[in-house]
Amino acid sequence: MREARTLLPYQRRWVAETSGLAAIQKSRRIGISWAEAYNAVMHAGLGRGDVYYQSYSLDMARGFVADCAEWVEHCQGIAIETAGETLIDTGDSHAVQAFRLRLAAGKTITALASSPRAWRSKGRPGDIAVIDEAAFIDDLEAVLTAALATRMWGGAVRVISTHNGEANPFAALCRDIAERRQPGALHTVTLADALHEGLYKRICMVTGQHWSGAAEAAWEAGLRAEYGARAAQELDCVPSAGSGAWLAWKAITDAEDAEAGKAELYAGGTTYIGVDVARRRDLWVAAVIEEVGDVLWLRELQTARDISFSEQRAIVRTLAARYRPLRIAVDQTGMGEAVVEQLAEDHGGLTVEGVLMTTPKRLDVATALREAFEDNRIRIPADEALRRDLHSLRAEAGPTGAPRLTAERADTDGHGDRFWALALACAAAAQARGPFEAWTTDRRHAAFRAPDGLGPGSGHEIDYELGVVRSPLSALNGW
Repeated sequence: MREARTLLPYQRRWVAETSGLAAIQKSRRIGISWAEAYNAVMHAGLGRGDVYYQSYSLDMARGFVADCAEWVEHCQGIAIETAGETLIDTGDSHAVQAFRLRLAAGKTITALASSPRAWRSKGRPGDIAVIDEAAFIDDLEAVLTAALATRMWGGAVRVISTHNGEANPFAALCRDIAERRQPGALHTVTLADALHEGLYKRICMVTGQHWSGAAEAAWEAGLRAEYGARAAQELDCVPSAGSGAWLAWKAITDAEDAEAGKAELYAGGTTYIGVDVARRRDLWVAAVIEEVGDVLWLRELQTARDISFSEQRAIVRTLAARYRPLRIAVDQTGMGEAVVEQLAEDHGGLTVEGVLMTTPKRLDVATALREAFEDNRIRIPADEALRRDLHSLRAEAGPTGAPRLTAERADTDGHGDRFWALALACAAAAQARGPFEAWTTDRRHAAFRAPDGLGPGSGHEIDYELGVVRSPLSALNGW
């Protein structure tokens, strides 16, 4: 069986990876964790550094150490000095259970269930942090952040996983590396890749079966039939869109544009501001969109946490001075009632619209945003936090059967707050039926913009002396 201990080509490439941060998106059950155990044994066994392994369960940690122990038996010149269980101090009066091998070279392999605080004081030169099945760790954001801190003193971080949805932090990490927003190396091994490089032949050798091309094709077909609709994610490294997502991931990424999100590119067009009010737990967000032709460009997105209502008011005042919005749509629900009154005092009741987010109204507002994305009439920056917020809303059946929107708080740093601010702005743009926007610099000069059919002869009277526009009452319906 010693021959079965040789690594397949894709396993060798992963073990040979020396980047400070490396991630591998992989098919299920192709032996990457097993290969990583070999890497850990060689690294610690040759005295290069300690290895710290985390995954989503203690059983995974136990299995990894068992694989390491088996590899030691097959690696000449490497021996186990001690093996057993230990407790890792997390620095908060708690300790977590871990499994540890101390090798004869004086370095250790320590494996435990995911715990961000367990990375404390780790990451000395030569140390390796391994995060296995990362997409299934509940607190992956915190684990990743803590693990990456080990890079400061020359440690390396290796992240392994099958995908678990396109909004998952692991999928985000893979995208960031692939799109060069995050330094690092990305490996991809699909089931087809693994089969091409000998996976099924290795299975047959280990299990005592006879290999043939026909048998391999039948085995793959049976495996894909078992996974069904999940095969793309589980076997082909394509993260799923997520059940019930209100906005499809592709619609979000298709709307991304390098010129969006840049306040300096504001061209003086009609603008709308959406404000999602929050005080402590969630994010306070203001989204500014500019209408350029029939396309809505996100010009500026302001986010803040735990700021006073007076600070929120000041931010909106600054945005309004910069963009002269036709409408400021504000979530009036709950604490938003007083905010709407204050903003109306600052900017006028015709400009500020309080939106009571009842279930039907939430659906209307969210639909305006979805239509903008599906019709390719919106442009947003390529920002991961915004992507995940936009994708965090899920549609599910309510008590009466009507759709109800909920936000997956674990997917984002708030509660869909960027989604709702942008949706409010888009809804304001979709519902704006006002016949004009007008302003004046003195009593003799006024400028106005009138939609089609509301120019000369439409019944609107412009008083340039006073700097006002008089409109028929019927034109004000909907304001």
